[in-house]
Amino acid sequence: MLLPEWTEKVQKRGLDPLGLQNSGVILYQSLVPGISNVTLRIRYYGLYCWASEAYAREVGSTDPVEWRTWVRRLEALHALVASHAGGENGVAGVEWAQKRLAKGDDPVDFEEGSSTRSDAERYLAQSMGVFGQAYLSQMIELGLFSGGANHGIPVRSERGLALAKAFAASIGPGLEELIAARIGAASVSRQELEELAPILPSFIGDGVERDLYVELLFATHEDVTPSDLSRRDTLRLVLLTARDESKRPNSGDVRRRLFSPSHAVPAELEPQRLRWEAYQAQDMWQVASAALLRWAISIIDQFDDGRSLPEIHEEVSLRLLDRVAGGARRTWSEFADGVDTDEVALEDRFRRTSASRTAPEDAGILAVEQVGALEKRVRDRPDLEAEIVRSFQLAGGGRSIRSELLWLQDQRDRPLAEVVADLVTQRVVRRHSWVATQKLRRQRDYTFLFEARDGRLAYRSQYEPVPTTPRLDPAITFLNDIGLLARTGCTPLGLSAAQRPA
Repeated sequence: MLLPEWTEKVQKRGLDPLGLQNSGVILYQSLVPGISNVTLRIRYYGLYCWASEAYAREVGSTDPVEWRTWVRRLEALHALVASHAGGENGVAGVEWAQKRLAKGDDPVDFEEGSSTRSDAERYLAQSMGVFGQAYLSQMIELGLFSGGANHGIPVRSERGLALAKAFAASIGPGLEELIAARIGAASVSRQELEELAPILPSFIGDGVERDLYVELLFATHEDVTPSDLSRRDTLRLVLLTARDESKRPNSGDVRRRLFSPSHAVPAELEPQRLRWEAYQAQDMWQVASAALLRWAISIIDQFDDGRSLPEIHEEVSLRLLDRVAGGARRTWSEFADGVDTDEVALEDRFRRTSASRTAPEDAGILAVEQVGALEKRVRDRPDLEAEIVRSFQLAGGGRSIRSELLWLQDQRDRPLAEVVADLVTQRVVRRHSWVATQKLRRQRDYTFLFEARDGRLAYRSQYEPVPTTPRLDPAITFLNDIGLLARTGCTPLGLSAAQRPA
């Protein structure tokens, strides 16, 4: 499985030009709370809980600068250990560590690499490292950390203390002392890097530490919250997917399986599966809408003087009639009722509309079919329709599959070409102009993909549809880290967690 590399510059693949992605992001955050797309290995949770306890013991200062130095030195040391050992994915700073170790000196000084100086060759640019950038918010969600009572330093909770002690017991007092000493000196020998390998994410063994991770993820502790139960149910669905497919799944495997109501799950997990189906329908819709935007932009780009909204409307209508058999005689409802709503067809359109190699007009026609198929699927499935109403709010002017379905309800008996042309110009082109204007006004970000000039729209840049990434790959890695998943699917421990009664 490929995981994102930690680098100092993060490329943004999408800017949500229609404001449609956010609704799906909010939903998937509630489906996998405590894990994010940048929390790549579960043992960081134990490492940071230990770091909080060790800092209080070794340093004890309430100065946030001292805490920042401690965290950054720990992360730089951790990266050096991982790079020296090799084969350790998902560790922050390994690119820097590889370059640092390639210099060949022994011992290895990492004071500069862990500094915050802009002119230094740093392991990571973010001031509070990957701890502040990625992990702290999720550890607060899990009840492992809380804010400092009288200072700005995050502090491990009582639950975090139990995990800190378990991590310490796993590595032993000798390595505890060695880590603290190397952090203090900001220097480590190559022999010590080898000795420190047991602190790495892949070294979780049988024992209390792993048991606490299982307890944390599957909400077997006291005082569980609705978020804990939501995470537990999602992880159980992941494990059941692995069991049924006899392999360690990837996020695509899980998404496809949870999208289909024909794959039976235990009754207590069906509400969570249905929420995942609603999320997937939303993501398919936002990708289809983005493909319509891409089509409209390509039409604008085909004319030297750009296009006005009425001209875009006419172009879309004429091109649709040319591409869709019998389009001139069909209403929107007649078209939608004839589109294949099978999961395989929906997934194929989802893949092709988001593929850059698909020509903009071809992707646009596929997007029209996808919108029709999704509308029919929701209309035929009262349970899915009710979940979409529960999961997506209309307040605040946000857009989602729910708001777009409501618009389409009033278009069912109108001619197909008119509905699609209105969809592109009113719900896509105008919507992008509004979203880009709000970003310019509120964030000073110029994200217009076309510009208005004398009543016409002139091409500025193209946009590629981007599916959202709902935290499933890190969740799968977490389950693999603690021995619940293997290459062949669920382990016995994983089966036990998957079948645990609600």
